[in-house]
Amino acid sequence: MTITHPELAIDGGEPISKEPVLIHKPSITDEDVRSVAEAMRSTFVSGDGPACREFEKKLAAYLGVKHALFLTSCTVALDLAFMAKGFPAGSEVIVPNFTYTSTALGPILNNLKVVLADVRPDNGNLDVEKLESYITEKTVAICPVDYAGNPPEMDEINAIAKKHGLYVVQDTAQSIGSKYKGRYTGNQGDASTFSFHGTKNMTTGEGGALVTNDDELADLIKIMREKGTDKYAFLTDNRTRGYYEYVNKGSSYVQSNINGAMGITQLDRLEAMNARRREIAEYYLDQLTGIPQLDFLKLTEGVEHNWHLFGILVPPARKYWVMDALRAEGVLANVHYTPLHRNKYYEHLGTDDDFPGSMTFFNRLLRLPIYPSLTDGEMEKVAAAVKKVFTQL
Repeated sequence: MTITHPELAIDGGEPISKEPVLIHKPSITDEDVRSVAEAMRSTFVSGDGPACREFEKKLAAYLGVKHALFLTSCTVALDLAFMAKGFPAGSEVIVPNFTYTSTALGPILNNLKVVLADVRPDNGNLDVEKLESYITEKTVAICPVDYAGNPPEMDEINAIAKKHGLYVVQDTAQSIGSKYKGRYTGNQGDASTFSFHGTKNMTTGEGGALVTNDDELADLIKIMREKGTDKYAFLTDNRTRGYYEYVNKGSSYVQSNINGAMGITQLDRLEAMNARRREIAEYYLDQLTGIPQLDFLKLTEGVEHNWHLFGILVPPARKYWVMDALRAEGVLANVHYTPLHRNKYYEHLGTDDDFPGSMTFFNRLLRLPIYPSLTDGEMEKVAAAVKKVFTQL
């Protein structure tokens, strides 16, 4: 017999919010619009322009890294991070099973073999206790992911990498502004890759960055992102005679000056935007802590979170009912990644039984709305809807 709860909107009751509370909304101000307009009026709209250079300088200073290279996406940053190393085809790269496809595409696009690794069931990050079990004589790199903006145990990961002589590419797509043991993410791996997609804490519309403290790696990527030419040095040295040369392989990964202009103004507001996310997260934690059958993602010790996502862990058998019930109340909660091995392109890399942590996490995870322009009233409606729905579980 089907049990209904007439007070719930999913069963015909009055919803908490008549207007939907969106899961995400980018923060775009008049200052962003003016900056973009000025870049367009300058007529320098192509790649690696003065606004891009200024943004790179500001980003490097903010993160406390030596090099920040502005690119068209985090995906191409991951591609370049492996392209620059030139590992032998078939070499193995360890990638968490619970991540977006881009993390795996970086190695794959460079003829490397992805080895999927299980994640922690309480936060979706690489399970450090299982990490060494995936290392073979063919392993060349580890690609940890900062799921939801929460970095994994990077000290332990780096110690294992050092022990085995492995390259570390930290996928920091979601963690701009997060800190790990007092230092911003971007400082922990040999290379780190950020995303400035429209869904991220700061956005350039589309865009990303590779950051590193390795001079040699940075110099090589400056060539590879500009179609394998030495154009970056040619422009930097202000040469006015002759031509830049084709010195290596590469592709066209430089970002438009228009996007660079937006990056400057977004970065200027990043701390304020992250502070608002923190206020919302603290409100949710205060209001929802203690609800039976509801848990939160576990933060890594020593992390200051940028609250890119706010996740809740719910009873697995009721996950999709909870999601549908919240949506009926006007709160557009959603699921997040499907584990890589459950997707057609990666299904040959394992089964559910190979990734118990990943499956436990996936089967419980839902996301709640969190973004700087979420109003206090909307925030309160989200909490009220969660409380209302969970009283009927």
